[in-house]
Amino acid sequence: MTSQDDGARHAEHGGAFFEAIGVDFSTLERRKDIVNADVLDAWYDPAPGVISTIQAHLPWLIRTSPPTHGEGLRAAIAKARGVQENQLVIGSGSSSLMFLAFPRLIGRASRAVVLDPSYGEYAHLAEKVVGARTRRFKLDPLADFRIDIDALANECKDANLVILVNPNSPNGAYVGRDAIVELLGKLNPSTKLWVDETYIDYAPDGSSAEPLVAEHDNLIVCKSMSKYYGLSGLRIGYLVCKPTLAAQWESLSPPWSVSLIGQVAAVAALDDNAYYKQMTAKTAELRVGLEAELKKLPGVKVFPSITNFLLMRLDKPVAASVCQHAEKQGVFLRNCDSLSDRFQGHYIRTAVKDVEDNQKIIAALRSALEHTS
Repeated sequence: MTSQDDGARHAEHGGAFFEAIGVDFSTLERRKDIVNADVLDAWYDPAPGVISTIQAHLPWLIRTSPPTHGEGLRAAIAKARGVQENQLVIGSGSSSLMFLAFPRLIGRASRAVVLDPSYGEYAHLAEKVVGARTRRFKLDPLADFRIDIDALANECKDANLVILVNPNSPNGAYVGRDAIVELLGKLNPSTKLWVDETYIDYAPDGSSAEPLVAEHDNLIVCKSMSKYYGLSGLRIGYLVCKPTLAAQWESLSPPWSVSLIGQVAAVAALDDNAYYKQMTAKTAELRVGLEAELKKLPGVKVFPSITNFLLMRLDKPVAASVCQHAEKQGVFLRNCDSLSDRFQGHYIRTAVKDVEDNQKIIAALRSALEHTS
């Protein structure tokens, strides 16, 4: 939750719903009256084993210091994802790892390439925080913002760092592992490729680039356990990269970077793949239903997605007023203006929620569009 006035210091994100709940957390019961579709948290609870383990040991988990470097979590990630422990850097969410890594990957003389549109933190971090010369590779809305690997590679010939969010936010399109291999083959070996896979497990084949790290020293895969595993409030993330780089970044990371509750929850979540596969299938079903209803709204184009969110283009540049009107009905949607200079009031993103909340999203959008017509 970042205001536009704060944009010089921070990237803009969703989370405005906390203003309705109460930022002092004294009225958390209000959460039942709002639909927080402006952020992409899971609509489902964490796996049952996560909840039961935390409930059984909650007082102890709160008062006890965690393992210093997340040793048990590191082993669980390596086993579940088929990577080596010495390839891992663990942190309190992917954002903390981005801020750890980027100043050590690039500097003011460096050239970085980001997708446009894409997750806004990357352009902000590369351009505003690090000060690197940052080029935006513009995805074509007429091609549903799909990524053309050949065109991207041509744009990156002199780049020091290429940032690929896959599946991409805000539109939800993705490329498979073969395309990542193709891109790596076209890049200069000295060019680092950073692949953010926050939403990769929603993909039908779940083709993560993690296994490719063993063969490509210039590949770094950034993983969040927030969205897919339903652990956003606990802040757990990790990087997969070559061991020498992982060791360097681990040496610069603070001890106890992930809370004990976070470590315990993550280990339990990784142990219940079957539950999350069920939730993936249900999310796809809910997304298809929501997309079908959104397409019935006048003046709205919905872009294809394989994730837990959908991007819409409005015929009229009324995204801000539509979002404001929806908020009055307790439905929070994401005005995407901050994600691309080309959007100019035409683009809104919504998370996929459960059936009841999806119905509220449709009703709020229909009312807002009528109000702004």
